[in-house]
Amino acid sequence: MNTQTRIIITLAILTIAISVSFFLNSEHAETTSQFNVDLSYKTVSSNKPLVKVEQYGQVQQGSFFLQQENQQGYLLSPLLDTKVDMTVTGLIARAIVTQEFTNSTTEWVNGIYAFPLPENAAVDHLTMKIGERTIVGKIQPKQKARKLYQQAKSAGKKASLLVQNRPNLFTNHVANIGPGETISVTIEYQQAITFDKNLFSLRFPTTITQRYLPSSPLSSEQKSIDENGWGNTQPTFENNTVDASKEGAPPMHKLAMNITLNSGFELEKIESEQHPIITNKMATGQYNVQLEQDMIANQDFVLQWQAKPTNQPTAAHFSQATENGHYGMIMLMPPQLTNKTTPLNRDVVFVIDTSGSMAGTSMKQAKNALAWAISDLSSTDTFNVIAFNSTANKVFQQSMPANNANKSTARKYIDQLNANGGTEILSALQLSLGHQTPNPTHIRQVVFITDGAVGNEAELFSYINKHLNQSRLFTVGIGSAPNSYFMTEAALMGKGTYTYVSSVDTVQTKMQQLFGKLKQPVLANLTAQLNQEVDMYPRQLPDLYQGEPIMLSYFSKQAPEQMLISGKLRQQDWQQTLALQHSGQQSGLSTLWARRKIAHLSREKYKGQDATTINKQILAIAMEHHLVSEMTSLIAVDMTPSAKAKSIDSAIKNQRPKGQQGMLPQTATPASLQALIALFFLILALGVNLLNKKRQ
Repeated sequence: MNTQTRIIITLAILTIAISVSFFLNSEHAETTSQFNVDLSYKTVSSNKPLVKVEQYGQVQQGSFFLQQENQQGYLLSPLLDTKVDMTVTGLIARAIVTQEFTNSTTEWVNGIYAFPLPENAAVDHLTMKIGERTIVGKIQPKQKARKLYQQAKSAGKKASLLVQNRPNLFTNHVANIGPGETISVTIEYQQAITFDKNLFSLRFPTTITQRYLPSSPLSSEQKSIDENGWGNTQPTFENNTVDASKEGAPPMHKLAMNITLNSGFELEKIESEQHPIITNKMATGQYNVQLEQDMIANQDFVLQWQAKPTNQPTAAHFSQATENGHYGMIMLMPPQLTNKTTPLNRDVVFVIDTSGSMAGTSMKQAKNALAWAISDLSSTDTFNVIAFNSTANKVFQQSMPANNANKSTARKYIDQLNANGGTEILSALQLSLGHQTPNPTHIRQVVFITDGAVGNEAELFSYINKHLNQSRLFTVGIGSAPNSYFMTEAALMGKGTYTYVSSVDTVQTKMQQLFGKLKQPVLANLTAQLNQEVDMYPRQLPDLYQGEPIMLSYFSKQAPEQMLISGKLRQQDWQQTLALQHSGQQSGLSTLWARRKIAHLSREKYKGQDATTINKQILAIAMEHHLVSEMTSLIAVDMTPSAKAKSIDSAIKNQRPKGQQGMLPQTATPASLQALIALFFLILALGVNLLNKKRQ
């Protein structure tokens, strides 16, 4: 064997080895676990080469992707930091989210970062910091803002553009990041705190699932508010603690959270179901909450807190006085029933999502939730089960009595369900809401169990609005990152409620809470009247079940003094008066009111109102209150050109939601091609060797 042949054989063997190595490593391209990161807020440099992947998914976060000109695929860089500082006061949370974008290449790049926020977030500030320079964003009509961004981008100026894609999905574009340069972008928003069954909660989404397109009557009583804004009583306390599950894997990117909790009263407990936290009491009614360990951005962070029994509120009133008038927020808890009542006769239709996005833990959670719910049905109930993915099917042709035989049939059907196919929610809505046969002796409740991974929300909302009739729609969010915008809005339109099930461990607890509530008498046909002319939202009050509060935002030229709530409790008149002479002073209520008015206006479009007229109203409200909306964006531009060369586009990727399975992005490394090349060289080497032997 001559020297040339040996060299060719050696090259072939090396090529095969490299191909096998890339092939084995390609399965782990999505997790990028080779990156070790810390919890500091400053990016650390990495000498590791960037990984190339074919695609980054529809909505991504947590890593910086650079798209090279005239080449397919993306270069993955771990250099992105996220810091969340949140202050909770009363019923309002103010959040400051800071993200650092670091360009680890030798070229000028443009970043695209798509990220989720709470569906009720009112985004009103954007700040971009470059070194010692700070540029504050301004609210502009969406088209004008995009034009200004493109002009700045083309002129080589640094710019940041914050756009609302959906009420819970935003896109941040950052132009002209220089080689090795870090740009810090800060987004500020506020949201209303959720209160249900004496439990306060807030949720911060860290990722998002990819979207698929295709008793006896109650007498009137007077409640009063103290000078801090709260009205309290002493109901029974039910401990419902759930152990937090811990993550053993290293974080895929840095996400730090710091929460200042100003409750205004002593708390019984503070907990997070899925993320271990450290809580320090700072003063009376004031607490500091931080993450105990590194947080993987693949599951929504949920914080819950509960007042001590002596402080549990039954009413609250907060107000903000401005030059234009008075903004306020009212919470009123209907009183506890004093006598036991006969459970409602119900016709319950369970709808379960079996689409591909539910694969893995989400599917297991959904099946467990559904099996438990069926077992909890009363013998006087009727029920049916609908499963859907690309198509929808039901177990029974019509609702059947909840006897043991029918329950067994339904459970067998559930056991064989698997997650695959598309997310055609419309077909499931047509089966569950279409062609209803009213039963005057039963209340019809539709329980929709899904992750809501769809992009056609507007179409679905329109159908719900037109076909709800006498049904009530209750949504159950399954998985680590459900589409809470769709779930919340669908439940609101359906006069129901939204329940979030974050893990397998909490399925039975959450379903017990939901179905315990659904058995209680419904408080329906609610109206709210104040003694002053007010603009109040929501306009249409939902039905209420035991333990649910009424939450209202209002604007009035003069401060109102009282509010009267009226409704029907089992077809009997019910009313309650709330005195409003006292209130807790709180900033940001004007922003929250504006956000709710915009949501109301958007909802009117689903009901067939003129979109052009409504869009003009949304634009006016958003501009007046400096809010990002479907008609406005925030734009920040550094007027000094800085780019030394033409910039290229990049994108930001998020971590796959916890427990979700399915196709992962393939790496761009052509392992199969390398193997073929190696085989070619090997055959060539053998041929040369045989030829040499013949010549000898």
